[in-house]
Amino acid sequence: MESELVTIHEFGDMAEALLAQGCLESAGIESFLADLNIARIEWPVSRGLRLQVEAEDAEEAIKLLEQSAEEPAAEDPKV
Repeated sequence: MESELVTIHEFGDMAEALLAQGCLESAGIESFLADLNIARIEWPVSRGLRLQVEAEDAEEAIKLLEQSAEEPAAEDPKV
């Protein structure tokens, strides 16, 4: 049975997209950045990146991204 991928967020910045993907992967949710190859070739002309997950993981993935966006940045302990 083939699983369906759904787009849970669109990014205009490659660094933000990669950070979000890493957040999901650290939580055990497999994700894909659609248009990544095009963005690497044509950046910044490309229209952005779509973060996609399997449909059954979408709700949890969205919650994780929302939580990580709400958390304050960790302070640098060297300061």
